[in-house]
This record gives sequence, C-alpha cells and structure tokens, in this order.
Amino acid sequence: MEQRQTGFGIFVRLSGMMFLQFAIWGAWAVLIAGHMQNLGFSGTQISYVFGTTAIGSIISPIIAGWIADRLMPAQVFAAISHLLGGVCLLVAWKQTSFPMMWVSIFLHAVLYMPTIALTNAIAFHHMGQSDKFGNIRVFGTLGWIAINWILSLYLRYWEGREPTLPQVDDCLLFGAVLSFIMAAYCLTLPNTPPSKEAKNPYAFLEAFSLISNRNFAVLLIISFVVAIELPFYYNLTYLFLTEAEHGVGLAGSSANLATSLGQVAEVVLMLLLFPCLRRFGMRFTIFLGILAWPVRYTIFAIGEPVWLVVGAQTLHGICYSFFFVGGMIAVERLSPKDIRASSQALLLFVTNGFGMLVGHIVSGRVHEYFADPAGGHAWAKIFMVPIVITVIAAIAFIFLFNERKYQADVEVIEQDTANA
Repeated sequence: MEQRQTGFGIFVRLSGMMFLQFAIWGAWAVLIAGHMQNLGFSGTQISYVFGTTAIGSIISPIIAGWIADRLMPAQVFAAISHLLGGVCLLVAWKQTSFPMMWVSIFLHAVLYMPTIALTNAIAFHHMGQSDKFGNIRVFGTLGWIAINWILSLYLRYWEGREPTLPQVDDCLLFGAVLSFIMAAYCLTLPNTPPSKEAKNPYAFLEAFSLISNRNFAVLLIISFVVAIELPFYYNLTYLFLTEAEHGVGLAGSSANLATSLGQVAEVVLMLLLFPCLRRFGMRFTIFLGILAWPVRYTIFAIGEPVWLVVGAQTLHGICYSFFFVGGMIAVERLSPKDIRASSQALLLFVTNGFGMLVGHIVSGRVHEYFADPAGGHAWAKIFMVPIVITVIAAIAFIFLFNERKYQADVEVIEQDTANA
C-alpha cells in the first residue's frame, strides 16, 4: 500500500512545484513579444508563435492523459518534459528567423503544456483534501509575479548600462534555466505512479452530453468567445506599453512590471470571489468578470493618463477570478459527480485550446492591419475589436444565463450526489 506524505512538509514541496511550474511560463510569456518585434517579426508571425501554447493545450490531453498515465510516474515524466523543454527554450534564445523560432517554441509548448495537468495531478494525489488545492495553486501565480519582478530589475540594470541594447531576448534564457531547475526538482517530489487503468485521452468529450443544459451550454459558448479576445491582452499589452510612437512609451522594465500587476490583483480578487458569489449569485459575478475586459480595453484605447493605463492592469484580477474561476465553479456544480473532471477538461479545451488559438490568429492579423507605415500602431482601433467582442459576450451572458434554473439544477445534482 502506497504511503502518502501529509502535513506542512508536503504542502511546502507541492507549493514549490507550482511556483517553478508557472515561473517558467511567466519568464518568457510577456517579454517574448518585445523580442520578436525587435527581430522584425510581423504581427501575424508574432501571433503564430504565441499560438503554439494553444496548440499545445489541444494536444496535451493525449500526452498527459495517455502516455504519462500508462508509462511512468507523473513526476518522472514531468522531469523529462521540463528538461527537454528547457533545451527548446535555449535553442529559441539563439534564433533570429521566424521558422526556427516558431519550431523551437512549438516544441517547448508541446512539452510544457502537459506538465500543467501533471503537476495538478501530483498535487491532488498527495495533498489529501482537494478543497485545499487553491492554497497550493496560488503559489503558481506568485511564481509568475516573482520572475517578472526579477526580469524587470534585470532589464532596468541593462537600460542603465546599455540603453540602446535590448536584452528582452534573455527572457528565454531565464525560462530555460528555470526549466532545468524544475526538471531536477520534479525528481525530488513524492512518487505519483501511473494509473493501472488506461484512459481515453479525450474522455472529456463525455461532458458534451451536458450541453442539453442551457446554462452549461451558455457558459461553454461564452467562454469560447471570451477566450478569443484574451490574446489581445496577453500578446499585445507589452508592445502597447513600450511603443513610443502611439503607445504608452514605457521602458521595457517598467512595462514588464506593470503587466505583473494583473497577477497581483488576481491573488487579491481570488479572496473576494466566494463572498461575491454568495452576495450577488453566479450570474452577476461572472457578468462582472466579463465586463471588466471592455473597461480595461477602453482605458487602453484612450491611452492616457499613464497611471490609469498602468492601473488598469489590475482589472485582470476581476477578469480571471470572477469569470474563469467562477466559470470553473459553475461547471463543477452543474456536472454530475462522475463526469466533473471531464467537464473541467472540456472547458479548458474550449478556452485555452480552440478559443485562444482563434484569438491568436485574429489578434495577430488585427495588429498587423492597423500598423502605421510611418511607425507604431493605431492602438485605439486595435482595442476596439476586443471591446466589441467582450461587450457582446457580457450582454449575451446576462440575458441567457438563468440564475434560478442554475440554483435549482445545483440543488438536484447535490441531492443526487448525496443519495449516491
């Protein structure tokens, strides 16, 4: 019989795992846009590089849900993936052409995205109580914040020594080093053996049966639509903040620090999510989460004052906590116990996978279309696209999602679960 470790020690080890897991992604996810712009990549090319993570999310169920479940312990497979992923980031660090950059980041994404599911599985397997997962997962957000603050200090150092020498490409080097550290750290984690039962890597398709529930269908469709606008924030914010011609004109170090405010707010707003759900209900809480996006994009479109544009980054906390985490909770409560995991996987597949993939393509083409031949971009016009998308999504959700029906369905499902 396997002996699971418990107590504060395992909490620290799992928290450290989450910290490193998301520090790797955070190291390059923001700054690589500036690096690719320095290399002369077009808006479409930049979006294709970012789109590799969406492709990785689509195929990750095959890797994480099949190979790792059948062949080897999760921590060993994660170690191998991070080791090879670090090599891919080192290769990408030295690339100056689009094809090789895309291939390098694509291979890294294919290796990295499945490790998110693997680290979640390791945490759930060893922490004992699943309702404490959030206490461990928050260290992933802290890892993202920490590496971005470190990189901001690093860029600030180089801006003082060599103002004309861009160092944003070193974000890939930082990511590679963190990948190697994570690979070694994974081998110290408690053993998480493969499942004895072979699983269908796309078992989440079973959750499609829940589309007959109107509220579930509304959540799924609106989540897909909202995911389309996400790359306008993730891919373009750094470029907007650093562009001198028509953007905000911040130094790279300051822009990178500003983007991290969104994750800081995410930690704070997560604490307010459950009180808001109790006070306002699921329908209005998620509606507020959607509405925070067009508010932020409107401030971006206006572009001044600078303090307001920077402060608008904190709206990410409402966007992510109220909409995405709120949506995950709603999906959990609307799903029968035996397919809850499948329902969550379906939601991630639709948002992080296909929704984000469409968004990367759209945002890249819009960014390129509104490029000014004289230099810079028409940012107000660029941000009008996600404003329209999110306003339509917010209006559709508030009219189509039925709070009373949702509460009634939740009560029935909870009763059925209790009687099972």
